[in-house]
This record gives sequence, structure tokens and C-alpha cells, in this order.
Amino acid sequence: MHIRTLRYALLSMLLFLSLSESAVADSLSPATYRTLEQVQTAMTDGDWSGADRVLEELIKDLNPGLGLALSYQMQAQIALAQERMTDAEQSLENALALDALPSDQQLNLSSNLAQIYLAGQERREQRTKKAESLLFKAIATAESQATAVPPSTFALLAICLQIQQRYGESIPWLNKAINTQAALQKLPEENWLVMLASALYQTKSYNKAAQALGQLTTLKPNNENYWLQRASMYQLLEQPQQQLAVLELAYAGGYLTQESSLIALAQLLIAQGVPERAARLLQQWLADNDKNLTVSDSEANMKLLATAWQLGREDDDAALVLSQAAIKTNEPQLAFYAMQLAVRRSDCIAAEGFLSQAQELGIDSNKKGDGLLLVGGCAFDNGDKNTARRYFQQAIGVAGSAVVAQQWLAYLPE
Repeated sequence: MHIRTLRYALLSMLLFLSLSESAVADSLSPATYRTLEQVQTAMTDGDWSGADRVLEELIKDLNPGLGLALSYQMQAQIALAQERMTDAEQSLENALALDALPSDQQLNLSSNLAQIYLAGQERREQRTKKAESLLFKAIATAESQATAVPPSTFALLAICLQIQQRYGESIPWLNKAINTQAALQKLPEENWLVMLASALYQTKSYNKAAQALGQLTTLKPNNENYWLQRASMYQLLEQPQQQLAVLELAYAGGYLTQESSLIALAQLLIAQGVPERAARLLQQWLADNDKNLTVSDSEANMKLLATAWQLGREDDDAALVLSQAAIKTNEPQLAFYAMQLAVRRSDCIAAEGFLSQAQELGIDSNKKGDGLLLVGGCAFDNGDKNTARRYFQQAIGVAGSAVVAQQWLAYLPE
């Protein structure tokens, strides 16, 4: 966390006891009360240096107790305002060591100090362990005194554990943060759910990770990555139908926009036996009917579309897509595939056109010979002996197909 960000976060979180509260007033001497009130006024006016000077003199004269703890607490706030993090850390440690503040205030200061520990760049491992130890103790003390622990404190302890890659240990604390937040009738913080999903994934609890990601997609449905991560959990669980259901739900809600996400949906539809829907969607995205949902007409995407049409028994559409892809990519093999599909449905005229396209694009001689034989055979099956003879005669000139072509010609009547 950036120091400036941390500074403002802690300044807003530090809950200083109001000097006007009767419990505080009764526990302080009149002189201490007036001095602290003077310091508070200076702080409100932004006179940090003046407030600090008064506090330094006061701290020298005070005995351990509430007044001194409040003084250290205010001193920490002044240091934070001036971005003197080391001084703020020392003052908070001094305030906590006195154990003179109410339990909820002790807990709050422990959380603040833990955040400062985590923000330090030096001795990261040591500071993380200090933050962990401090929070464990503060939470245990608060719970033993029936003091309510804020959900954020549980989450902060989980952060300490995850920094140390102790993901399994962080899960109960994250659940505690989320459940405590729910008891307060509030939604969980997005970051808590992200951490929980990550920890569950690291511990291979994929089903629970999917549930956590389900909460994230409910909380932040516009975050496309959460949908994809949720779907990937079902892939790890080898539950492709659930994986498809998640992506279909995301698509229906308008939350899938990245090309890779759309292609993943199409591939999964094909794998799950719904190639026609995959083909229709791909055709729509390729046609740019919806400018928010487009995929590039790359060779891979065109091949995928052709595969979808073919598996959906729409060979005409598949062949047309392959022919278009062949022109775009200058790839004769795609035109050859289109020719094969045309032969399979006995559309010899289309097959001749696709073979001609493949030849123009420079198909290799072996494939050329195979194509001539296939188109000739198609014409023969359709009773067009003259066209068949013409293609077989061309195939004689190709080394790899000459023998078969001669056999066909010998078989054909004059």
C-alpha cells in the first residue's frame, strides 16, 4: 500500500475518544483534560507542529494511565498527518503497551498498527509476523471481554496469513469477516471474497471456490474475469455443464465482451453438443452485428465457425466459411477442406469451384491430385461421365494420383 494512501486510510479510521465523554473526563485530571483539549483544537486547525510540541511536554509529566495513552494516540495521529510513519508506529506501540484504553479502542489501535507494519518495505517477513501476532492477541482479548470485533479486523489477519502464503489458515478468518458483516446486514467487501476464492483455489477446494466466485459475480456482475474464473473452477471439477451454464448466464447478462471469453463460450457449446448455437453466435459476432460483441475473422476463428457448422450438419455453411477463410489467409488447405465437404454432400459444381480456388492459391501437388480424383469421383457418382473423365485425365499428370486416375479411366466407358 502506498504510504500516502495508508496515511489517509488510518487518519480516517483512528477513533479518538472524545474528551467531552464523562468517563474520559472523570479519569483525567483537570490540567491534563485542558491540555489535551488544547491539542485537539490545534489538530483541528491543522497546527500539527504546535500540537506536537504541547504533547511532548505533556508526555514528560504524565504517569502511565489513560492520559498518557491518549497523548500517545494523538501523537500518532500527528505523525500520520505529516507522513512520519516510523514515529506513528512508535507512538501507537507506546499507547497499546499501557493497556489503559477501553477494549474497543485497544482493538482499533491494534488494527491501525498492524496496517503500518504491513506497509513497511524493510524486513517484510518480520513485520508481517509482528502484525499477525498483534492481531491474534487483540482479537482474543476483545472476544474474552465480549467486545465486538469489526469484520475488517478478521480480514486484516487473513491478509497477514496470505502474505505468508498460509492460505488454508486464512480461510476461517475470511469466513468470519464475511459472516460478521452479514450479521450487520451488510454486503461483504469485494476484496474479502477475492481473497477467499484465491485461498480456496490454492487449497484445491474448487467447489467452494466456485461458490465464492458466485458471490463475486452477484456482487460485481460487470467484472468479466470473475465469471471466467468461476467457470474455470467447474472445468477443474470436470463439470462442463456447470461451466457452460456459468458462461451462458454471463453472456445472457451482457457480461462477456472479450473475444477470448466469447470464443471460450463457442468452444464449450461445441464440446457439449450444441454446435448449431455456437455457429449462430460466431456468425453473429463475426458479422459485427453487435459492436460490443465482436470477434476477429482470424484463421482460427473461421476454422472454429466451419467446425461448428459441420458438426451441426450444415456442410453448405461450413464450406462457404472455409472458402472465405482461404481467401483471407491465402491458405489453399482451407479451400481443399471446403471441396471435401462439397463432395460429401454430392455438390459437384461447388466442389469444382473450391478445388479451382485451392489450385489458384497454390495447393501442393499431392493434395491437387487427391482433389482431382475426389471431384472426378463426385461427377461419376452423379452420372456426369464427361466431367469425371476430364478430371481423371488431369489427375494422370500428377505423380501421386496417376495410377488411380488410369484405373478410373479404364473403368469409364467411352
